[in-house]
Amino acid sequence: MKTNKKTSGLLQLLLKICSFVIKVIALLVGREIVQYKQAQAQTQNLARREAQRRMNEFVSIASHELKTPLTSIKGNVQLMGRRLKNNIDLNTHSAETRELINEARTLLERTDLQISRLTHLVNTLLETSRISANTMELLFEICELDRLLHEVVGDTRYVPEARQVYIHVPENKNVVVMADPSRIKQVIIHYLSNAHKYSAIEHPIKVHLREEGQVAHISVSDEGPGIPACEHKRIWERFYRVAGIEVLNGSEVGLGLGLHISRTIVEQHRGQVGVQSIPGKGTTFWFTLPLLNEKSNIV
Repeated sequence: MKTNKKTSGLLQLLLKICSFVIKVIALLVGREIVQYKQAQAQTQNLARREAQRRMNEFVSIASHELKTPLTSIKGNVQLMGRRLKNNIDLNTHSAETRELINEARTLLERTDLQISRLTHLVNTLLETSRISANTMELLFEICELDRLLHEVVGDTRYVPEARQVYIHVPENKNVVVMADPSRIKQVIIHYLSNAHKYSAIEHPIKVHLREEGQVAHISVSDEGPGIPACEHKRIWERFYRVAGIEVLNGSEVGLGLGLHISRTIVEQHRGQVGVQSIPGKGTTFWFTLPLLNEKSNIV
């Protein structure tokens, strides 16, 4: 009986030792697995960062290299267009020659337009590389937003004459901020461009400027197809475009960078951006900027 008790006791002890060893081994194996997964995730993260850095570097170099020949090509096309327009008397040529000259003028005008679009795309890519490298420069000065809005809306390069745009600004009062006027214009132009591209030409665009507490609030509203609520956060991401929305005016589809750049510009002014949209009824893009007062300290 004593022998059986001793044997039973030894077996129980061995079982406890084995159980303990198994738990220790499982704990060590689990820790090794966690550490391996963490190291793998870190390696993948570093690889993604390096790939992103290389892509940004390539985009920056490629954009700079493309700007010089594009500028030269655009200058030559415009020069040739002016010579065909000013230095040739069509009355002294035959009907066939006049037709060829007019055709050449048309082709040069179209080429100039396409070069401008390509230059815009290159400049947009260059902007994103500056954002990634944190080298975007801002030149702050005192700005009157109401005047800035009228300048942009009144420029037919940004808003065609066929498009009706209503501007609502505070009466008998200038809305003053400390900002980089060229950059804020860039944001307004992109908002207007989106509203024009994605809504029917007969529908008006509405631009509102108002003061809300310590900030100026600017919004651009259209009567286009609207944006689903699930896309409201993603549209500000780099290279993201909402699928299934048709471009109604103009031929520029874009790279999905305009809103990303706009958000960066506004946030560097200590402002905020946002969107309100109802599918089928239209979209309103807005942004805010701190008003200029004795407590302002932007720069």
